[in-house]
Amino acid sequence: MNAKQLQYAPDSFTKQFVTLSPFSGQVVSLSHIDDPYYKSGLMGPGAATSSTSNTVLSPFAGKVLTVSPLDYAIDIQSSAGLKCKIKYGGDTSHLHGAQFACSLKRGDEIRLKQVLFTVNAAWLKQRGVSNTCSMTLLNANALIGVVPTHQKFVEAGEDTLLTLYL
Repeated sequence: MNAKQLQYAPDSFTKQFVTLSPFSGQVVSLSHIDDPYYKSGLMGPGAATSSTSNTVLSPFAGKVLTVSPLDYAIDIQSSAGLKCKIKYGGDTSHLHGAQFACSLKRGDEIRLKQVLFTVNAAWLKQRGVSNTCSMTLLNANALIGVVPTHQKFVEAGEDTLLTLYL
């Protein structure tokens, strides 16, 4: 478990930010993801959503850092400097980016709720890829803590997935 991941808001903090969920579905803990780096907290604190949705939205305005089709992932940075990795599925490298569509590239500006990428969830499920989308914070060391939502289900671009405390 990541030390920055909290169950509840800290007693004292300077600022609080909310990040919207990039994906609609049932909220699941990162410990349920079939990837040792996420389970152990090496990818940073965060949360995941399990769903049959095909669309991943931006949880905030900012810019694209990297797009990794083999990992079905995108790294983005908010205008406030927060860096996040949004990844779909478990090990997808053997699929060579098939059924992953992203028109963004490094350095592109992104808007809140903009489509980051799409996947063919049904096709991936047929190939045994988990239909889980995770969002982790890559630079959480500057934060006091991160509290995942207590909701059971979230709607992409509508509901908060993570609340961050500075």
